Amino acid sequence: MRKTIKLEVEVTLDEGVEQPAIQVAREHYRKVGQATEPLDDKGDRWREVPAPEFIPDAEAAIMELIGANDLLEKAGAQVTAVSVLEPQVEELRPQESPETGLQDAARLKGQADVGSENGLDEFETGVYLCRWPNGDFSLLTANTRREALVQLDEWAAAHPSQLFPVDSCMVDFRLNDMGEIELGQFGEETEYFIWETCYPELRTVLANVIPEDGGEYTAEAKESIRQAVQHERARLWKNQPEGPQAETEIGRTLQKALRTVGPVADYYVQAMAHRIFKSTEDKAGKPN
Repeated sequence: MRKTIKLEVEVTLDEGVEQPAIQVAREHYRKVGQATEPLDDKGDRWREVPAPEFIPDAEAAIMELIGANDLLEKAGAQVTAVSVLEPQVEELRPQESPETGLQDAARLKGQADVGSENGLDEFETGVYLCRWPNGDFSLLTANTRREALVQLDEWAAAHPSQLFPVDSCMVDFRLNDMGEIELGQFGEETEYFIWETCYPELRTVLANVIPEDGGEYTAEAKESIRQAVQHERARLWKNQPEGPQAETEIGRTLQKALRTVGPVADYYVQAMAHRIFKSTEDKAGKPN
């Protein structure tokens, strides 16, 4: 007779150790053998579920680690289910006077009013993926979305909604015999993120038409892939969001002249104003 015991376990993770915990769980998952799932309703074809897909976040990592307890296995116990509750965030602040609290509140409100435009000036991960409407994508390092937009403006005007913060970015390049740099491969997590973010529908088609014996694609499979690629190139092109407008009149004039988006024009206007103010400060007397 089997007996089921339900336990409530509370696990606390600092933000700085979430990624290491996820990495440990993924390494264990790869070591013990990856899970599989059917590719069709009949169950004739199966695929291995990659670690980033099976363990996408800290919650899934903790569940994997709890289930991997060797002592439970030695004792003949099996973990059959783990549930996750919504995390409770505790904000710890030093003791302060009411006046200090009001000053901080006013300061933060002022920063919010002046700084972030829809989160454009907030640090996220430091690396961004830009999914262009024509199906291409770019990877770049930037502290904020606004900085990413300014850098990408070297190639084309990107929309903030086309930017996605990347948690893990690993790319390998090779040098060919002609002295040219070629893409070698992406890291497993990076490749999974790119496929899920940029080409989810193409990824599904590829999973369904991959040859069972590892041989060549059939003519029908090649046509399905070709149509899926064309679809990925066009599905965002037809529904591009309108570019955000600059906040000032001079910014909107600059935006039109540069054929860019408002946040980039605002960046150049602010930089210009800062240089003018700085040069005036350096002169004798007060600025006009």
